[in-house]
Amino acid sequence: MKLNFDPFQIFKESRTPAGLYARKKWLGQGEEKGWQGDTHTTVSELFKGQAGNGSWNQSPLRTVRRLFGLHLTVRERTEKIEKSLNWLLDCCLISFPKKLVPLDVRPTLPGLRGLPFSPGCSGYFLYGATLFLSSIFGMEDDERVLSMYKALAETGRKDNGRWCGLSCSNNILRAFVVHPEFSLHKATLLAVEVLAREQDPSGIWKGPVPFYRTVNALAHLDFDKADAQLKKAFMRLYGSQNRDGTWGRVDKEWKSFLTLHALKNKGEL
Repeated sequence: MKLNFDPFQIFKESRTPAGLYARKKWLGQGEEKGWQGDTHTTVSELFKGQAGNGSWNQSPLRTVRRLFGLHLTVRERTEKIEKSLNWLLDCCLISFPKKLVPLDVRPTLPGLRGLPFSPGCSGYFLYGATLFLSSIFGMEDDERVLSMYKALAETGRKDNGRWCGLSCSNNILRAFVVHPEFSLHKATLLAVEVLAREQDPSGIWKGPVPFYRTVNALAHLDFDKADAQLKKAFMRLYGSQNRDGTWGRVDKEWKSFLTLHALKNKGEL
């Protein structure tokens, strides 16, 4: 199927990290002075306020947000980014594998806008986000990272693809799908099977399963059971595009980014 409306309009002048990624990767603006200037400004804003220990305001949530923005813009791990990842890993190792950890800000849906993570237990949010960021910044073989992945994989295997509730499981699955080894783990397949049981024929997943984030996570995998779910979800997306080319009623740019990234990962665009 083809999209009815141009889905890239919303990104053309965007200065958000997702918008800058779209402008470079999908709109071919990477060599243009406008994109380069906007990227320089946004990256400077993302690094602004970083403490000597690598964090922003000693806040795991704020640090996760800044690092995700840097993933979409800088892309490569730098000394400052590595210091931030080490700070997050230290935060994890203090309390791992507890489900509840002290965070300065509770991970709520409004607070997670623009991030691929879900509200849930503070521990599973912190572990999932930290492992995701460590993997995408090339620290997937770090001993601390592997140790947490292995422990969480064993939990997921024993609990048949679940880590606490569905929202918490989404945060751990998000970390697993980007790791070259654990994306293929039995625990990941079990988590995909859990989602399959929660999806209705319209493509929506029941309960607290975030639609756009889940579509994007599953599009990183090559499992048949993931593709079967995406087939139904993509049909829904093709039929629900807004006339301005976006998706959703709020956070349109972010939901459109997650959608288009998934469609491109699966060769639909």
